[in-house]
Formats: sequence, structure tokens, C-alpha cells
Amino acid sequence: MPPPRLHTAACPHLRSSSCQRVPRSRLFSTTHPSHRPSMGPENPNYIHVPRAPQPDAYYRPHVKGILPTPRPIFPKHDKKAPEEKTSQSYLAATIPDPSPKTLNAPKPKDPSARRLIEWKSKIAEHRRHNLRESLLELRDRKVKTDTRLAARTAAKQRLRENLLNAPTPADEKYTAASILQSSLPSRKGLQDPDREARIEQKKANFAAHDAMKKAERRNALHTLYMNAREFIVTEEKLNEVVERAFDPYSTQFDNESRRGLNVWNLGYPQTVKEQLDKANKGEQGRAVERSSGFSGVTDERMRRIGEALTGGKM
Repeated sequence: MPPPRLHTAACPHLRSSSCQRVPRSRLFSTTHPSHRPSMGPENPNYIHVPRAPQPDAYYRPHVKGILPTPRPIFPKHDKKAPEEKTSQSYLAATIPDPSPKTLNAPKPKDPSARRLIEWKSKIAEHRRHNLRESLLELRDRKVKTDTRLAARTAAKQRLRENLLNAPTPADEKYTAASILQSSLPSRKGLQDPDREARIEQKKANFAAHDAMKKAERRNALHTLYMNAREFIVTEEKLNEVVERAFDPYSTQFDNESRRGLNVWNLGYPQTVKEQLDKANKGEQGRAVERSSGFSGVTDERMRRIGEALTGGKM
């Protein structure tokens, strides 16, 4: 496109009549004109040079909010979903045609009501057509996308294998430092001569750990079975326990000096130090307890040994 014709030698914003009558021979003159005393030679607009119009900066409006992620029509891990959801049986079940009862229904005599029914039928037919076409188009798009992605992935894998198995370039071989061949890093991986023995040991450890877990689970099941005799499963048992726990004439909380109403009347529970002194026959215990020796501790240990031998709670 040719440049626009110049009508003035000064700035185009100066639209005076004297500026417009400047002869064409002085349009690009570098001499100081007498009719522009206010504009010196140092001014950039002293000589007018045509400039290309600057385009407007592109402004992208800010969109508020976040669009929700659309629900996938075809599951990613189900390869048969595109074909199943576009089959004739699925389309017939999802987008059924109008029933004979609807088609053979008597039409109203009112013209406006008849036009309304015809319009609704037309809109319903458009919806069925659009849904059917959208499923087919989405199926074709997914097949093309999966094919293109699989081809791209296979190409990247082939390129990676070729780069890994490619020999050392000649320029690197001739310009590399003098290094023994045995000292170079191997691309086959580190040698592991004890791999088989270590794997067998890991298998044995896993089997032992699994057996221990099974034994603990069996022991917990047997403990539950032994403690089931104390479970409250009937209403009569519940009434009996409630009566025994809230019996005002019960003597289960009585001590040597007075009658008790709760368990705190029997005293505070033993501390760890008291239990250790009792087990070790300490000086803080009573005379009767010291004279009894290790009978209590021995009974507890014998009970645990019997449980270990029989494989259940006693």
C-alpha cells in the first residue's frame, strides 16, 4: 500500500492556513522555515516522517469463577465403553422413540393446542437427534485422541530406546579423556551377585511375619470366644447385672471398718512402686504380704504359661 501523500511539512496537528500553503519543494527541507518560529530543528516533528499506525493492545477480559470439570462420558480405564455407549441397544434404551400410545393419541380440536403439541414433538425429536449425534461425535473424538496419544507415546518410547542403545559418538570417543574401559560406567546396571539369596531371605521374612500376624489374629479370636461367656445377650442377663451393680445392700464395696457405697471405699489403686515392691518383696509391703513370698506373682506367671501352652485364655 503506497504511503499517504504529504500535504504539510510540519506536524499534522498544526492545521493553520499558512502551514497548508507551503510549496511541495519545501516539504522535506532541513532549513529553518520562517513560518514556524516556535519549532526548532531539535524537535522530532521538525521534519514530518510518515509512521505506521500502532495497533491497539489486545486485552483479554477477566472471567470470574471456575468452570466445573465435565463428567467423563466414557471411563478412561474401560476400553469397551465407547462401543457400548454407541451401540443400537444402548441408544434405543437411552433415547427411546415415541410410544405408539403417544403417536396415536387423539389430537385436540383447538388449533393453538394442536400447534403446541406439534411444537413439543418437534423439540423432542431435535433433542433425541442431538443426543444421538453428540454420543457418536464424542466416540469418534475419543478414538482419534487415544490413537494419536498412543502413537505419540510409542514414538517417544522408541526414541528413548534408540538413544539408550545408541553407540558412543565418534567425536565424544576421540575427544574423551584417557580412562580405563573397566572404570567407565556400565549401562547394564550394577552387578548384584547376592540377589537370589537376598530374595529368598526376604520371602522367608515375609512368610514369618505373615505367620505371626495369623497367630495374633487367631489368639485374638480365641480371646473373644473365651470372653463371650460374660457378654450380655439377653434381657434377663442385663437385669441381673444392673441389680448386682446398683444393689443398695450389696457388700462388694465394704471394707474392714465400714460399709461402702462405691469402689473408692476399698481404697486407691496400687501405684507402680507399690506393685514393684510387692513383686520384689520390698520393705514397704505389709508383714503378711512379705511372708507370702512370690506366690501371687508365681500364680500369674503360671497362668500365662498355661495360656501359652494351651493356645488360649484361661
